[in-house]
Order: sequence, then structure tokens, then C-alpha cells
Amino acid sequence: MIRQLVFTLWAATLARGQEARPAFDAASVTPWKGAPPSTGYRHQINPGGLTMLHVSLGYCIRLAWDVKTGYELIGPGWINPPTEVLIDITARTGRPATEDEIRLMLQTLLIERFKLAIHREKRELPVYELLKVRDDRALRRSAAPGDPKMKPGQAPYSDVFQNVTMAQLAQRLGPPLTSRPVIDRTGLDGAFDFELDFGPYVLDSAGKPILDARGAIDSEGAALQAVRDQLGLALKSARAPFDVLVIDRVERTPTGN
Repeated sequence: MIRQLVFTLWAATLARGQEARPAFDAASVTPWKGAPPSTGYRHQINPGGLTMLHVSLGYCIRLAWDVKTGYELIGPGWINPPTEVLIDITARTGRPATEDEIRLMLQTLLIERFKLAIHREKRELPVYELLKVRDDRALRRSAAPGDPKMKPGQAPYSDVFQNVTMAQLAQRLGPPLTSRPVIDRTGLDGAFDFELDFGPYVLDSAGKPILDARGAIDSEGAALQAVRDQLGLALKSARAPFDVLVIDRVERTPTGN
């Protein structure tokens, strides 16, 4: 009798949790057919719903759970580019919704349509620590407070930074520019103005990009060299604990609309 009562209460609690989970009023999830388009990923959120075009499932999960980088999502390799598994999502809400509410609705959609099971855990993972190795005049303290800005420099593959903290630079140097999150360990407070030019490390004598075996520019190698040569900083390999999302189960093909 007691066992049956416990089961009944558990079932009722589960049912209430399912009813409480936010969901879209209507949603279409369609596999993308053909080669990945050259226009890249697209998504748009507004109070009336969500549109995502030719996106990977990893992209959807990161958006739904507000994962800032690809590094903090662990799952099968096909969820991330390069992959043939791309989808289009068009969804609308039954009432005006906030962006946070729409993220929760997207979670529900992914769980239902892709049989997604996911959990959080803490793992010790490789990182780069951003360190100061010398004083460098190229790293100038900002003369006046203001919003952080980054814009293209005059040279190819160069960027100009204004009112940028070392923590903000560390975030910029993380994925997808490099393969690891970057943690600020410089001990430098305040904001700085500087330029970072990857050109000397990614262009040949004729000014053409130097490509690796994958046909891609080695942006990580360029970042490691540029911060040391140009700013007196260094990216040092280390390990640090991270809260990560781990995919336990996911289907390649969504269930019907």
C-alpha cells in the first residue's frame, strides 16, 4: 500500500513537471537537404517565436541551454560541423515570450523531437591561461572609460581593440579562434587599447593565406605567437574545472511535425 502511494505521488509530480515545461504553440523541424550552404548558420528570436536555418544540432543545443562556446558541450561528433546533419526550425509561441522563455521552449522541442537526454557535470578540461610575460608599450591603458570596441585594422587579419579588459581579450582568444577556453591570469586590471595582427603568421611573402592540411588557416598557432610578440602576453597550457553539458542520447532524425 505504501509502495503504491509513493508511486502514485511520483507519477503525479512527474506529470506536473511535464505540464509545467514551456513549449511552442506550433513548430516545424525539417532536415536540411543537400550540401551545407555558403551563407552559414542563421537564427532569429523574437517575442512571437524562433527561426533557425541550416543549423547543426550542436548549435541548437548551445542556443537552448545558453552554452557560450562549443567546448562546453560533449556529445557525438556529428552534432557539430563539418556534418551532413543540418536542420531548419520554424516555431511560434502562443503569446509574446521573452528570449529566456523561448530558450526553454527550444529545450522542450529538442527533447521531444530528437529524444535528447542531457545532463550537467563538472570536468577538468584543457585550457589556456593568459599570462603577462613582459611590459610592452603596445598594450596601452585606455585614456577614458567607455564601451569595449573591436574593429578591423588596416592590415589583413588585424583587429583594433579599445577599452578592452584582459578578461574580454581572454574570451576573444578562446573558441572558435583557438581550441580551448582562455582564462585571464595576467593580474592586469582596467581596460586597454591595442592592436593584434595575425597577418605575419598566416600570410606568405606574396600575401596569400597559409593553409594547413585541412585547408584552413592555423588561427590557434597565430594567436599563440601574436600575443607574445605583440603584447607581451602568453597563452600557457593548463587544466581547469568546467561545468559541461553531456549528451546521453540523441537521434539524428527528428520525429514528425
